[in-house]
Amino acid sequence: MGAFDGKGMVVQGLRFLSPKEALDSLQDGALLVDLRTDELVEMKAFRVPEAIHIPHRELPVFFSELPSNRPLLLADTSGVFTKDAAQLLLDHGFSEVACLNGGMLAWDQEGLPLDTDPEAILHGECACVMISRKKRRPMTRSILFLCVANSARSQMGEGIARQMFQNLLIQSAGSRPSRVNPYAIEVLAEQGIDGTTHTSKSVQDIDPASVDLVITLCAEEVCPLFLGKAERLHWPIPDPASDDPGLTPEDLRARFRTGRDEIRRRLEQLKAERF
Repeated sequence: MGAFDGKGMVVQGLRFLSPKEALDSLQDGALLVDLRTDELVEMKAFRVPEAIHIPHRELPVFFSELPSNRPLLLADTSGVFTKDAAQLLLDHGFSEVACLNGGMLAWDQEGLPLDTDPEAILHGECACVMISRKKRRPMTRSILFLCVANSARSQMGEGIARQMFQNLLIQSAGSRPSRVNPYAIEVLAEQGIDGTTHTSKSVQDIDPASVDLVITLCAEEVCPLFLGKAERLHWPIPDPASDDPGLTPEDLRARFRTGRDEIRRRLEQLKAERF
């Protein structure tokens, strides 16, 4: 029996759950997908067994990170964005999707569990200029690079970031780790970075509490799912590795150099903006 079976009401093919039904489903194994903005989540969060935060505007980019084999409960502030989000997921093969009817407003009115942060409450004379006392981004102390095999792009990201951010914890991982690609090691060495000690690691082995910023590098593949509360950036970079027999070793080196240089360019921009 599924987490949503027998619960809520179905309207135009979409299932809507009351707050109490939603809480029961989450306790039965459904995953909460919080579609609100960063500021609203920081101010007031659902206290539930497991949740992932993807702002509704970013869902078309990140929906591929969601597990397709789990029931997904979508929530926002009042229910405005959940319908379109649910239809998007259903159109892309997610079979168990439901919406929290009334969103956070209804959840709060029912007195269901919440985590609140008074310092994050918005203040101001007008809604158009209200800001949080925590308006600055939290300090980034660690970065995790993710791609599928943790073989090429994420390994290059890890190596370059360690060179650029020597005071941060830098990690990389993948959903299907394999081995570090020799061309990745070679093109890193061209920039004075030793990649010979790198190993491919599973995202399941990464402690979510150790990560402040996740950078996903997948372009044509489904990126690994990371359920921590870290901030996310998505840099779609084509996989430089290839089994094409028509590519020469020098062709592959050129592909890896292109990926390496794009990752470095983006990291330099990140450093200029935040550090």
